Amino acid sequence: MRIDAHHHLWNYDPVEYDWIDDSMAVIAKDFTPEALVATLKANDIDAAITVQARQTIEETQWLLSLADRTPEMIGVVGWIDLRADDIATQVAEFKEHPKLVGFRHVIQGESDPGFMANPSFIHGLQCLADNNLCYDLLIFAHQLPASIEMLKAVPNLRVVVDHIAKPDIKGGTDFDTWAANMHEIAALPGVHCKVSGMITEADWANWSEQELARYLDVIFDAFSWERIMFGSDWPVCLVAGEYSAVKGIISNYINTLSPEQQAAVMGGNAKQFYQIK
Repeated sequence: MRIDAHHHLWNYDPVEYDWIDDSMAVIAKDFTPEALVATLKANDIDAAITVQARQTIEETQWLLSLADRTPEMIGVVGWIDLRADDIATQVAEFKEHPKLVGFRHVIQGESDPGFMANPSFIHGLQCLADNNLCYDLLIFAHQLPASIEMLKAVPNLRVVVDHIAKPDIKGGTDFDTWAANMHEIAALPGVHCKVSGMITEADWANWSEQELARYLDVIFDAFSWERIMFGSDWPVCLVAGEYSAVKGIISNYINTLSPEQQAAVMGGNAKQFYQIK
């Protein structure tokens, strides 16, 4: 099964999606399950993991309702307040939905440098681990050291780093630091990585596969093909390139791997990580 491990859906509202500025006008519209299915079929992808874009319980419930009527939406990574006093009860309730596979918090948007060390947040992550749910780690590259310390406190949590931790591809700064930190986080048990979101961290109008290859070299060296999964980050990717271009970057990069290894990166690893049946 060919799986896109990372995409979003939304009914566009300029207030709720205020991060979509004038330079991103191409995605300032609704993106529906029907549009997703058409895009997947056009790119020979069988199914997808849907990831939250708003930090509300209503968002999680909405995505699950869409998944109920859309077979191609095989898993939902929702949002929940992991710091909540009743986190165990909330997780238990959401876990009852067969397509709920995990949760994500937009840590990249947190201004508090100590956010990931908050005992209540750590407790929430442990609650996910105890319930065999996974966690999508959305951070900027400079947050990798704090993320590593956070994950050491929850060693039995299944984690996937979104968008290769968003290094500064456009500016090319701190490459060696990012690379070293990616190797360190990859050394932790249970940590995977999505090769997604790269073209939007590069120069939208002038990125190249050659430029991105040096970042992919680091990821494949650190995680190997067994813990890497393809994700489009559609529709966000559209500000810098079409879905086919994003898929092509990864397909071209892995074309020297065996057919079995390519199949793992393009779907098998996501199916295993998110425990899709």
